[in-house]
Amino acid sequence: MSAINLINVSDETVLPIESCDICIVGSGPAGTTLARELADTKLSIIVLESGGSKRDPLVDSLDEIENVGRPRASDQWSVRNRIVGGSSHTWGGRCGPFDEIDYQMRPWVPFSGWPIDDVDLGPYLARTVSHLGLAVGSGYNDDRFWSIAGRKPPSPDLDPAVLAPFFWQFSRDANETYPYEYMRFGRRLKTAGANVTLVTGATVQGILTADAGNAVLGLRFSTIDGCIRALTTSRVVLCCGGIENARILLNSTDRDPRGVGNDHDQVGRYLMDHLRGSVATFPLSGSDNLQKRFGRYNVSGHFFRAGFRLSPEVQRREELVNCAGWLGEVLAPDDPWAAMRRIAGRTSKLPQDILNIVANSNFVLRGVRDYWGERNGVPRKMTELNLQAMCEQVPDPDSRVTLSDRRDRLGMRLPRIDWRSSSEESRAMRRLAELAVQEFPKAGLPQPILEDWVKDGAEMPSTFVDVAHPTGTTRMSCDVRLGVVDRNCQVHGVQGLYVMGSSVFPTAGHCNPTQMIVALAVRLADHIKAANLQRQPARVAIHA
Repeated sequence: MSAINLINVSDETVLPIESCDICIVGSGPAGTTLARELADTKLSIIVLESGGSKRDPLVDSLDEIENVGRPRASDQWSVRNRIVGGSSHTWGGRCGPFDEIDYQMRPWVPFSGWPIDDVDLGPYLARTVSHLGLAVGSGYNDDRFWSIAGRKPPSPDLDPAVLAPFFWQFSRDANETYPYEYMRFGRRLKTAGANVTLVTGATVQGILTADAGNAVLGLRFSTIDGCIRALTTSRVVLCCGGIENARILLNSTDRDPRGVGNDHDQVGRYLMDHLRGSVATFPLSGSDNLQKRFGRYNVSGHFFRAGFRLSPEVQRREELVNCAGWLGEVLAPDDPWAAMRRIAGRTSKLPQDILNIVANSNFVLRGVRDYWGERNGVPRKMTELNLQAMCEQVPDPDSRVTLSDRRDRLGMRLPRIDWRSSSEESRAMRRLAELAVQEFPKAGLPQPILEDWVKDGAEMPSTFVDVAHPTGTTRMSCDVRLGVVDRNCQVHGVQGLYVMGSSVFPTAGHCNPTQMIVALAVRLADHIKAANLQRQPARVAIHA
């Protein structure tokens, strides 16, 4: 892979790029996966990244939003990263595929149903292993986990017809200093082939289309000093996340004031995220068995986390959206394993971390036993143990991203975010907690203590904000009137324009989206290769 840095240059020294076969916008999990999958082709590929290899406050400022809906994370860096590798810099590493029911049209969930299903996506989930550093790509998130882990299923256990098992797998980047660090995609992009060129400091301002608006001609991007450049290409793939994908399409008003791909006013609608928070607590005393059952499992050097979800039977019978639960841990400031991780990552504040390890050596000794002997995660020193719930949202066309009248420092209109929630999300989370109270004692586990808002049948607290999973704003649909992209993620009616990421999800499920994003990126790469295998690449022309 070659690289061109447009950040620390003047107008006179910028080297404009004239053309390429495919331009990928964004270098996060979606963009990097797509670039690497296409690296074995004859196609010339440009990856445009707004940021550089290091975080820059001038670049961070381009993520400013105007929020008019439900409270969202105030620090945009915690949810959106303009840097090589994208939001893999701040993600939590959790991976998991959607449940079968998540793809289905559910009469009690308006606008539900995907144009593809779990069978269609299965082969691509299997191929996410190398991109995410996983042990296995699929088939691990239910009772099949015990066979994969070489363990006997617990007995007694939760009734799967009420609370079905679920297992998340954590991404692992073996090349990081800390051996269990999550995959940071910037490093992976650097291993892409010679047909891939990374251009940093290039912020896309809009998509350029033919006069009829039915085909891509290229795009317009700005350097950090505000100079506008154009790139000619017949294929563009937006991989910028749920907010920015919609923002770019809406800002592309050269041919149509509504933007590109927005003939039916669908771009930016159906904004969803995952609402998450505590629904119950547990006393720390006597919780060892609970922590082991719903703790971390070490499978061939890869960590999995156990939890549970509302069973499909319960969802259908009670007309609930999907919702999952797991143990939430509030770590003590002197947790010794956190201290060791800081030391391994060279972010330690010595000598305090050494003192923390010595003073809590009992946790270290137990950790050695649990990790090497029982193949579990290590015990952590905590101040609180709770039951965390995370649920999908009902797709709502009025929950949306539009454009503000305000503009960023490069002149692009800001995203105006009107994120909405409904009582259905609170109902699902309360029901998950109530069923846990009912089912845990039957499995020999401590009974959860319901949070006051759950006991009172109230709505979830306003402190339950977004968790960096913006979804649905360029949703996939067969009907052009109800979505933005088709089943192959090409924008309806615009040849050569694709969108990739959770913005194409018609529904959000209960699960973290990254593995699904990567699987869809692999699938799109196969689609592009099938259509372009014999195509001769356009030459990337660079002029001084």
